[in-house]
Amino acid sequence: MKLSIYSIQSTLFEGEAEKLIAHTPLGQITVLDHHLPMISSLIGPSVEITDKEDMATSVPLAGGFLEVRPESTVVILAKTK
Repeated sequence: MKLSIYSIQSTLFEGEAEKLIAHTPLGQITVLDHHLPMISSLIGPSVEITDKEDMATSVPLAGGFLEVRPESTVVILAKTK
């Protein structure tokens, strides 16, 4: 899936991801390729990204919003610390 994470100041991540783990007010969610479309608010402290080579990256954030679009695109508007 294509993943983009933006803050007001900069682009925090843009690229392909195999898996995204994020924290919402209702608990932790995992987003995989072809996930159902959804919109959710996010809480910190970070989101975890796993790429196709199984390498993990953590992007710190204080909150924000997550949108999963039907065409396997995920966009996060992040509030940074």
